[in-house]
Amino acid sequence: MTDRSPQSLAGALPGVLLAAAAALTGLLRRDKALHPVGHRGTGRLTVTHPAPALDVEALTRAGTRPCRTRWSRSMGLPRGWPDIEGLALRLEGAGPDGGDADLLFASTGGRRWSRYLMTLRGPGRFGRLTTLVPARAGGRAVTFRLSPQSEPRDGLPPTTYALDLALGTGDWQPVGHIDVTWVEADTTDRFDPITHPLTGLEQYAFVTALREPAYVAARAVARARPTHGERPHA
Repeated sequence: MTDRSPQSLAGALPGVLLAAAAALTGLLRRDKALHPVGHRGTGRLTVTHPAPALDVEALTRAGTRPCRTRWSRSMGLPRGWPDIEGLALRLEGAGPDGGDADLLFASTGGRRWSRYLMTLRGPGRFGRLTTLVPARAGGRAVTFRLSPQSEPRDGLPPTTYALDLALGTGDWQPVGHIDVTWVEADTTDRFDPITHPLTGLEQYAFVTALREPAYVAARAVARARPTHGERPHA
């Protein structure tokens, strides 16, 4: 059934505009419109500070689980230019019915208000990333943050990130950390928190209406005009 709530309708128009921009960019580039170049990684999430009140199954108890990651330059601007840093996190078995679940992070500011604003970073620069827009868990708005805990090497992203969460515009609270082994090669995996939700985490209708059309358009263009040859490293 189509969601016709006011929140969904409010996100529909900007969502369609973003989708059109993504499709045009992909057609001109002959590649993925969003996050075209990146590095893949494998690792694990370790939860050290469970948050059972959120009722997000993957965070209710201490422990570890496998994860896959992809770091990327979001807009695919020419090498040497600043770009928005992106990191996709896939938690294995953390979705409904035991499926995988995705979280998407982007480089943002460090203050209470700027955690919702994307920030450009220069080549070889890595920093804090947040999920940018809140989702709902346990009846509260929640945002997640990744903060590098190790130095990058050989042009690859840091191998350890602290994972924190914030309720509303509140202070960041520790959750755990992820440890990643990166390689220069990229991956064709598609990460999407709308179609691969984290069990217990619900996207607001406005966010779904805003983001999903752009993802659909980008995937359609990539299928229609796949890249030939090797992509440059990020």
